[in-house]
Amino acid sequence: MSDSSTGASLGSSSQSQRDSSEVAGGRQLHHIAVVSAGVGEPSTTTELARGIALKTGELLKKSGARSDITMIELKNLSDDIAVASVTLRISPALQEALNTVQSSDAVIVASPVYKATYSGLFKSFWDVADSDIVLGLPLAAVATGGSERHALVPDTSMRSLFAFMRALIVPTGVMAATGDWGSADLAAHQDRVAAELSALVMAHVHQTLLDSVGEKYTRTFKAKIDEDADSTQSEAAAGLDFGSSLMHLAAGGSL
Repeated sequence: MSDSSTGASLGSSSQSQRDSSEVAGGRQLHHIAVVSAGVGEPSTTTELARGIALKTGELLKKSGARSDITMIELKNLSDDIAVASVTLRISPALQEALNTVQSSDAVIVASPVYKATYSGLFKSFWDVADSDIVLGLPLAAVATGGSERHALVPDTSMRSLFAFMRALIVPTGVMAATGDWGSADLAAHQDRVAAELSALVMAHVHQTLLDSVGEKYTRTFKAKIDEDADSTQSEAAAGLDFGSSLMHLAAGGSL
């Protein structure tokens, strides 16, 4: 299994390269991406997600498949994400991470809980991603926090975000509070999520869904940012008259 903090092991691979490796060694290869907004060193958020990814890989192996895991730690991309949030400019490193997610067979997303929801770094990464980056993709949402009062974050704010992005979210969400570490209940939740995620991967639901209704979707994922289009959008934005009566009205003022 590969393990990269920037997503380099998968992000630079083309789709054709992926297709050629899918049955390498006589067993199908599945790519699992872990996107973690953990900021500690080491990060409990990252470790929680990594544990689920490893368990998922073990279950895939028992089913006769192979897997590799790529870790994307957003703290290493925080500057790139901040720049992209205000300029629409996607750095090569950030693009590589986005490509890794888009080309995966399953993704595990993880965030610490701040003010009763996921972190701003976590949200900003998905804000700069294409809306269809996880379209139909098996996805597990996990969170960590200091209090068990945040137990519903994976099933409320995180689930609603990825429902909007039309991912296939597994039924079980995982939230680990400070007192949960090392407990049998937390391990059982990790096992359950891994079983759900591996079942969706082995059932090929992602490709089946896209093959069945893909032509009816109105948007498609763009693996690379169109710099010319981006430049055109920036120029158009620069030409807006923010002092106009229409802009004043849009901002809540009166004519």
